[in-house]
Amino acid sequence: MFRENNQHLQFDFLDPFQQMGKKMRQDLEESWAGTFYREIFCRIDETPFAVLYSDQPSRPNAAINALVGAEILKAGFGWSDEELWDQLQFNLQARFALGLRNMSVMPFEMRTVYNFRQRVSRHMQESGENLIEQVFVQVTDEQLAALELKTGHQRMDSVLVASNIRQMSRLQLLVEVVQRVWRMLTEADQGLYATSFEPYLKGTAGQYCYRVTADEVDEHLVAVGQLMHHLVHRLAADYADHPTYQVLQRVFDEHFAPAAGDEAESGQIRVKAGEELSASSLQSPDDWEATYRVKRGEGHQGYVSNLTETCDPENDVQLITMVQVAPNTTDDEQFLVEGLPELKERTDLDALWTDGGYTGPDAEDALRQEQVEHIPTNLRGRRTAPDRLGLETFTGEVDADGTPVSVTCPGGQKAEVRTARKAGRFVAYLDQPGCETCPFAEGCPARPMKRRDGRSLNVSSRQVQVALLRQRAAKTRGKGNNWRAAIESTVRSVTHPFGGQTGKLPVRGQIRVAQVLICSALMVNVRRIWRHEQQLAQNQSQEAASLLSRCCLRLRSWVHVLSLHHFSGFAPASFGK
Repeated sequence: MFRENNQHLQFDFLDPFQQMGKKMRQDLEESWAGTFYREIFCRIDETPFAVLYSDQPSRPNAAINALVGAEILKAGFGWSDEELWDQLQFNLQARFALGLRNMSVMPFEMRTVYNFRQRVSRHMQESGENLIEQVFVQVTDEQLAALELKTGHQRMDSVLVASNIRQMSRLQLLVEVVQRVWRMLTEADQGLYATSFEPYLKGTAGQYCYRVTADEVDEHLVAVGQLMHHLVHRLAADYADHPTYQVLQRVFDEHFAPAAGDEAESGQIRVKAGEELSASSLQSPDDWEATYRVKRGEGHQGYVSNLTETCDPENDVQLITMVQVAPNTTDDEQFLVEGLPELKERTDLDALWTDGGYTGPDAEDALRQEQVEHIPTNLRGRRTAPDRLGLETFTGEVDADGTPVSVTCPGGQKAEVRTARKAGRFVAYLDQPGCETCPFAEGCPARPMKRRDGRSLNVSSRQVQVALLRQRAAKTRGKGNNWRAAIESTVRSVTHPFGGQTGKLPVRGQIRVAQVLICSALMVNVRRIWRHEQQLAQNQSQEAASLLSRCCLRLRSWVHVLSLHHFSGFAPASFGK
């Protein structure tokens, strides 16, 4: 049965935190723990989690805000479950952050944490509703409103994150799957297939591969493939719904294909070449969603996370506003297209700062539909040759739909843009006299016309979009103009508890990876708010000290003036006597 946790609002007479000295209590409230308690714990809306519990009268649930808060602390500090438990028992700041006033009581057992994670993940799989993400959105939106932050300008960047899986060779992966199939079989079936499995049950999959030389790998791949081919067909009737059988079938289809020619008729198979394998092929039987990607010559297994944060220079503090997670084969442009509607709905987004990976026709269509300006620091594709003029050197006017209305060339000629015969094409006619004397005529993209004097500039809608993007990108170059660059440190802050870009997350599966990164992002926001509060307190202290100093100087001057008046007033009387 669901019940909200409000006990932290009631202070006990023997509350150890109330018995602290005034200075110690003040230091605790002004530490990160006090900020976490106010900005995270007290803001968590527990009611969405009621769907995880029974409606019938029964034992109340453990405190949801304590469970979610503990997950945020765990991700934000990179603690293991054992370290989390120790911190909640003996760390006063961790207990204060979760509103735990009674030192003799723990808010939950670790088994409760495991069950809670399982319920949240199962709810996500069944309904598509990520309750941890809902906490992030609700808490962050309240923080943005409370701090009165401007959200018109935001920036976006992505980072590859590794799943908590072993890096296995192709043969090791196949042998590991075979060994798991053996453990899936009943005792009766194990007796039937004992001879076929015998070579692969002598040690682990890694130990099996250790005994195989490089020249023997292809031979062993074929042997494993033949066994898998046999098992896929023989076990389908009894084990089709078993997860291990589904892994077996998927791996076989990804790594093997029917042999060509006469061998195909006899049921022979061939091993697919490396270039035939998909990047979305199974990387580990423990993580079905992790994918493979090569970036800058280095292979990555896992996922990619996309982060968005505010970047208005007038803000005293910038907060992360969105966290997205997908298999690492996902393109940056897709993140923008999928996340933009929610960002526009939740915030006052007017301009989005990105790198070149987020540019593309789909992204530009989505941005135009949401009426958001795109400011990339670079673009995909080749640059214009040095001896040629690119369309970005032209200026002009476009309407709300991005359709060009007029154009002005680098030589100063202005011309009306007309719709061409083909859909999505436009043409502008430049006068011959102006082109003859133009110093840019040789490298101009406008071509001389055959049937009339002058030149014609033929462009497509996409070329106009790219030209406008290149113009915006050019404005970001130079000191202080690139508002996107600072998000690189945000990416590092979110992944730092897990070893940065070189480390692994302590979880597997897209749902758990997303939950951990969202919790880490919430902790990053808390730390930023805490530093902001510290700076405000320091500024107020300095202002108070400055005011006191000015008052003292003014008082000293008054005392000095009064002393002078006192001396001048009594001096004549004394001389008169």
